[in-house]
Amino acid sequence: MCRTWGGGPFFALRSGTEVQIEGEENITVFTSSSWASRGFCSHCGTHLFYRLNQTGEYNVPTGFFSKAEGLEMNMQYFSDKRPSYYCFSNQSNEMTEAEIMAYFAKQ
Repeated sequence: MCRTWGGGPFFALRSGTEVQIEGEENITVFTSSSWASRGFCSHCGTHLFYRLNQTGEYNVPTGFFSKAEGLEMNMQYFSDKRPSYYCFSNQSNEMTEAEIMAYFAKQ
């Protein structure tokens, strides 16, 4: 779904629940699964966030943080759905589709 939404992997920072958004009237939220919603700009379509419905925790695209240094990818979701042409250089934790579905079924 992330590849379909953005044409590639969704690189995001876990941002907690205290995210403040200015101009909320310009945001459209799409419920993309039973556990999460995706927000985007109603005017230009820019991806703004992925939000867990139950906890309200946001994941925000890393591209928003131009001065972020030292970031390291530490988790890959749907790792069993990763296309063969993806080649990430660092080792990270991974969750398969079955593991993710089991995790959210408990929520």
